[in-house]
Amino acid sequence: MATPKRIQIKPESLPSTGIYQTHPLPTETTAKVSQLLQQNHDNYHIYIHNLGLHNHIAHHILALYALGATTTQLANAYNLATDSQKPTREPDARRVSDFADPAKFKLCLGRGKYYDEYFAFFQKEISANGVADTVTEFLFKGDDRAEDMLYRFFSGFLHCPIHLGYAIEFDQPVLAAEALAMTAVHESSFGEILKLVEQNSHIVSESKGLVEIQEEIYNNDKLRKAMDYEHGTFQIRDGLLENARTEFLHAIASWKAKPHELEEKTAECLNAAIYWTTLAQRPDKQIRFDFFLMHSITAGSFWPVLNSVPWIPLSAKCRLLEWKGRSDLMLYCQCGAPRPIPEEMVRYKPVRPSGWEDVFVRARDYADDGHLAKFIRALATAAQLTKPFAKNSRFKLTTDQQFLTLAHMVVDSGEQFNRESVARETEMVNDKLEYPRVMSVEIQKVTARWPRHVGFAESWFHVPARKSQSQL
Repeated sequence: MATPKRIQIKPESLPSTGIYQTHPLPTETTAKVSQLLQQNHDNYHIYIHNLGLHNHIAHHILALYALGATTTQLANAYNLATDSQKPTREPDARRVSDFADPAKFKLCLGRGKYYDEYFAFFQKEISANGVADTVTEFLFKGDDRAEDMLYRFFSGFLHCPIHLGYAIEFDQPVLAAEALAMTAVHESSFGEILKLVEQNSHIVSESKGLVEIQEEIYNNDKLRKAMDYEHGTFQIRDGLLENARTEFLHAIASWKAKPHELEEKTAECLNAAIYWTTLAQRPDKQIRFDFFLMHSITAGSFWPVLNSVPWIPLSAKCRLLEWKGRSDLMLYCQCGAPRPIPEEMVRYKPVRPSGWEDVFVRARDYADDGHLAKFIRALATAAQLTKPFAKNSRFKLTTDQQFLTLAHMVVDSGEQFNRESVARETEMVNDKLEYPRVMSVEIQKVTARWPRHVGFAESWFHVPARKSQSQL
C-alpha cells in the first residue's frame, strides 16, 4: 500500500481519471516503476540545479508506464536523467516543525533551498490528515496562505498541476507531498498576474472561446507591438502590462468557466492549446514545438484528473479551469503570439505512417527527458476528450485522425532532431545563450530540441531549414 513515505503502485485499484492510459497497464513493470520513483524521491531534489529547472524523472517514468513501457525502457529513461540531478538532503527538523506556524511557513516560500523542509512538512500533514484534506487546506481554503500557494501552483510553467495530477492518477501520497512542496518553493509572480486578471474580470461580460481570444490577441496591433523577444520570460510584466495593460487584461479575462461547462471547457482548453502550439510553425524551418507552450498541453491533459476527485469543491474546479485557460493565453502571449497554420497538419505526410500504437512504441523508445512521451500522451488524451464535442465550433481539432497526424509530427520531429542535428543545434544554442552551458549535456539537448518563444523569428536561429513543404 502506498503511504506518505513509500511509493507503491497498484494498477488494479487505480481510479478512472480521464487521462489516457494503456489498458491494462503492464503489471510486469509496476514494481520497476515503484522502485525507480522511490529512488528518485530518496536521492534527488525537485530542481536539477539552482536555475530552477525541474527534475522530470517522475513525470517521464509515469508517462512511459501509462504508454505501456517495458522495464528496459523505464530503466533507460531513468539512467539518462541521473547525470542532471541535484541531491536531496536531510531536512532541518526544527524548521519543519516551525512551518506549522503560518507566519513561519510564509517566510521560506519561493526559496528552492527549503524544498526538503517543505516536503517533510507536507509528508507529516498528509500522514495526519490525508491527501484530500491537506491539498484542500493548502490550495483551496481561500485564506491568505492558500491564496499565496495557489499563485505558486500556477508558476513554474504549470509543473505543479502536472505533479499533483500524477499523484491523483496513480494514488501516491508521496507525489502529492512533492507537488505541494514544489508549489511552496516556486515564485508567485505568474499567479499574481492571474489574480490581477481575476480582479478585473468584471470588465468583460461575455465569455469567449479560447481560440477566438487567441485570434483577437494575434490581430491586436497594440498587444503585438508590446511584445518583444528581448523581454523573454518577463514578456507579460515588461511588455504587455507596461505597454498594453487594458487590452491585455481584457483579452485574458474573456475566458470564463461555469459549473455546467466544466467537462466541455476542460476539453476545449486542451484542444485549443494543442491547436496553437502544434501548428505554430515556420514554413522555411523544420517542424518544431515551443517548449513553454508544450507545458500548456501536458498540464491540460491532467485537468480531467483534477476534475475527477470529489474532494476539490466545484467552485474551486471552475476557478482552476479559468486560471488554466488564462495561463495558456498568457503563455501564448509570452511566446510572441505565434500564428497557427492549419495547412501544416492538412499537408503533413508522416515519415512512418501508422496508428496510435506504433507512435506509442516510438515515444517509449525516444531518448530525452520525457517531454516527448508526455506530449504524445496528451494528444491521445485530447482525442478522447474531444469526441463528445466534435460538432462544437470552438473546437478546431475534431477527429482522431487529426490528433494522430499531430502525434506523428511530434515524434517525427523529435527523431529527426536526435538523428540529424542534435550536436550542431546544441552547439549553436550554447554559443548564443549563457544558461545552457552550466547544464548537463542532456539538458542542453532539451534546450535545442524545443525552441522557446516561437512567435519571434529570433527563437528559430538554430533550427535547420525544412527539406520540403509536406514532410520533414
